[in-house]
Amino acid sequence: MKRLQLLAISDTHLGEDTSLLSFPHGRQHLWKVLRQTFGTYDPADPDASRAFEVEQMILMGDIPDRTLSSTSEIITHTNAFIQMLGSAARIKRGVYVPGNHDHTMWRDYCRRRYGRDYGITAPEGELLVKDGARCDRNRSGEDYLGLLFGYPDGSGWRAIASHPQPGSFSFSVANPVYVTEVHGRTYVFAHGTHFRALDVAGSVTLNRILDHLQADRLFGHLEIDSSGDVRKAKDLRQLEEIARRLADTLWPSCENVTVTQSDQLWYLLTAISGRFGHQRRTPGGSKLFSRRALAKARPSRIAHLTSGGQPAHRSVELWQELFLPHLLKYLQANKRSCDPLTFVYGDTHGGGWGEVARSSGSPIRLYNTGGWTIDNPDNHPPCHLFAVDDQGQEYLLDVSFRDVMVGHDRLRDLAATPAEHRFQNTSRLLRLVLDGLT
Repeated sequence: MKRLQLLAISDTHLGEDTSLLSFPHGRQHLWKVLRQTFGTYDPADPDASRAFEVEQMILMGDIPDRTLSSTSEIITHTNAFIQMLGSAARIKRGVYVPGNHDHTMWRDYCRRRYGRDYGITAPEGELLVKDGARCDRNRSGEDYLGLLFGYPDGSGWRAIASHPQPGSFSFSVANPVYVTEVHGRTYVFAHGTHFRALDVAGSVTLNRILDHLQADRLFGHLEIDSSGDVRKAKDLRQLEEIARRLADTLWPSCENVTVTQSDQLWYLLTAISGRFGHQRRTPGGSKLFSRRALAKARPSRIAHLTSGGQPAHRSVELWQELFLPHLLKYLQANKRSCDPLTFVYGDTHGGGWGEVARSSGSPIRLYNTGGWTIDNPDNHPPCHLFAVDDQGQEYLLDVSFRDVMVGHDRLRDLAATPAEHRFQNTSRLLRLVLDGLT
């Protein structure tokens, strides 16, 4: 395989010290797996390996972690990650879809671009770079270009801008979805914040916890805006307006400090959600699954999001209830086909695949691209990338970090150490919360 139409990744959380891709050895390993899977790789002479081609590379949110990492940390790791991707593959177009841990970048973009704190784009997004030349209106893409490519003086940006000409690299931002078509099938990419926000924002529990903890004293001054009800949204624009209030207040930018006010709160919510209890056995090696092979894959390796055409995971239930009706109207209003349809999202860090039946038309194919952070020492995250080749075949690449070492230490152990400490500290706080609420 030498050419891909689509390649998508989410939830790398670069800058966060529990992210496998915040480590140089983690990025080097992903480079090697990508070259071995889609390009060519010669272990005796890595320099002789050949890059593969990617028509569209979609970054589906939470690529840098602005909430749990300082600006200097995310610039360092994100620039290195983007350069790794650019070395592994020749990418014609990049697209960024905001998540929740990086949503303040979208807010700042909207302030420059639209003069307000929120907005949605056309299905194809809005160009920041066209054919190697910057083209964003009102210099609205400053944060994206700086954090991802090192604009204006970083080597990544210099490589992009060195030969501006038709057909060279272009880059867009799209929110809340990016839509494209390959071989007559419509592909929709989203982070997932807009339909999973109900689990957090609708949370009477969250407000009870904050009240009980006297949050201002424990976490600093927090003004979490969960006043909107995403169930009352009439379209994607209203859904974005409601969800962004939660995203911008619960997941604020860390700016240039190492620990944010929301750090402890975030890990408290993670503990409550049960994510710390996940235990996924380490895969024996990285493996590319075609859609046909996914049907035969063990759920312990690739999670099954649906069963018999019906949701088997909370995120799919919420997507079907809160997001899909607005999405279909949005596609129709923008004259985009709704059938056949594939929907790809992140956010849950759980990974997986499935399909949802509908009353008319073909089933909607679903993929979740997992995450790259270590929650606990016994859990190997489902580090998935979604891909579509030149023939229109769909794949999930599951990347294993089983044998990746940093000196005498396993990379996974190094990334798990801070997660262990946070789990222990958060567990003590959680016990106090539960004691107070019962």
